[in-house]
Amino acid sequence: MNLHVEYFKKKLGELPDEKLWEIIEELLLPYPNEFNKKSMSRDEVLELAVMLKASNELFRNLEQVALLKHELDQASYKIK
Repeated sequence: MNLHVEYFKKKLGELPDEKLWEIIEELLLPYPNEFNKKSMSRDEVLELAVMLKASNELFRNLEQVALLKHELDQASYKIK
């Protein structure tokens, strides 16, 4: 997780506050008027749940790859 945090801190740190707020709002509320629990159909709720679950799993897999790569890099360094 630290690898991602440092990368994003460096990249996003160069942006003005206005752009940072745009990114935050986009990530938190990609469709601000779309997620009304009472008006969403069962299919829409299911689609949203599947997309969020798949995104979460993808993130977990990418995080695992980053950790393994970091460990491999450290092991290679120790061998040299």
